[in-house]
Amino acid sequence: MPPGSSLDLGPGIAHECGERWNALVLDRPRPVLSSAPVGGGDLLARRVVNLCVAGPGCQAACADPAATFAGLAAEQGWDGPLVGLMTGVPAAHLGTAARGDWAVLATAGTGNAHRAGEPAPPPEGAGTINIVAVTGQGLSAAARAEALALTAEAKAALLADRGVRAASGGLASGTGTDAVAVVAGPGGDTPFTGYHTASGQALAAAVREAVAASLAQGGG
Repeated sequence: MPPGSSLDLGPGIAHECGERWNALVLDRPRPVLSSAPVGGGDLLARRVVNLCVAGPGCQAACADPAATFAGLAAEQGWDGPLVGLMTGVPAAHLGTAARGDWAVLATAGTGNAHRAGEPAPPPEGAGTINIVAVTGQGLSAAARAEALALTAEAKAALLADRGVRAASGGLASGTGTDAVAVVAGPGGDTPFTGYHTASGQALAAAVREAVAASLAQGGG
């Protein structure tokens, strides 16, 4: 996390960071629903890692994400199932926020700003908005999906509020390479995380705050 900052992730969850990565470390396998290139989908995972692949070796790293994260795991001595996100934004540009039962970590850049439904242009500068949202609540599969969708909507709303433009000139809804991960607690007793719940409202607010904090560090 940024120097001098702290974030309460709840019991059994820790944050670790390296020069090129940020990771959530879970005390036991927990449900993670994500659009990540490694471990994507609905998975029981022990780690969620957001890796910066900018600079030399970027193309090779992106060409084989599974091998990239396998190498990182071997280098760090990690074991257990892993969810891996990739970005061009420096790991040090992490933005964090906590609201209600949710904590959010984000790295954000808008050099690859894109509007959903339009052709994606070649990226210009550091892009990708990666968001990891974690809660101690046990969320049903449907609630995890709802949280994933709400996270994407909150991100898009923030970009619209900031006037971020896609190559077409329209308001951007994200970038061409974004990923989201939602980490839930054990069990599946909470069925809803939408707009009309206190949990959903807290999640959306935390997403906006964390993404804005990362953008303020140079991403757009």
